[in-house]
Amino acid sequence: MSDKYHEITGAKGAPLTKTTPGNFMEWAYYHYGRYSFSTPAWWFPAERGKSIEAAFLKFAEKNKINNVFVPWTEVKHPDFAGKKTEVGGIKPFAMINPPADTLGDLISKNYKFIITVAEMHPEIEFLDITTENAGENIFRVSLKLHNKGIFATCAEAGDKNTWTRIMRISLEPDKEQSIVSGLKVQRVARLEGDQSAEFSWLINGKGPLKVTAGALNTGTAITTIELK
Repeated sequence: MSDKYHEITGAKGAPLTKTTPGNFMEWAYYHYGRYSFSTPAWWFPAERGKSIEAAFLKFAEKNKINNVFVPWTEVKHPDFAGKKTEVGGIKPFAMINPPADTLGDLISKNYKFIITVAEMHPEIEFLDITTENAGENIFRVSLKLHNKGIFATCAEAGDKNTWTRIMRISLEPDKEQSIVSGLKVQRVARLEGDQSAEFSWLINGKGPLKVTAGALNTGTAITTIELK
């Protein structure tokens, strides 16, 4: 995802940022099992271990960004009586707010990245649905539940918590049908992108058999299989 972000936005390097405890991004990943990404959208080049303020002033001068620094000026302050006191320096928020004339391009590129991420979402479908008449009004129904998305059906962290809605697959037999073998409702383990899980049941009786699978974070796939 980092490579994709750099490719789309043209951003270089990595921002010097810190995540705060309890932030939404980490909560969404660790507690809710969602893929979660964060970016400040704009930053200036800086070298680790060196003054970030000096790097910003160098960047501002090179890119002709004016009015970001207030000259140090001596003032009298009641809390520091008899001492030399100065105010000045880099203006508040100047180091984190992008120049106004870059906003349009930043919004466009980051919007494109968001759309690209959304297109990678997990998406489930049924494949290889087969029915076999086993005689005595018994039918074997088999199918695959396939994730045709790029992302897995939940983040790996989601397998380890109780908040993530694990996928389920369920049968709704017709009133003239009954399940001979297999579970009516069962949980589906995490599916990676382009991965499938296979299921099979024995059904007694002809008619429509409805199959539903999915979860809040994957969407729902529904199909009706006619047994005859």
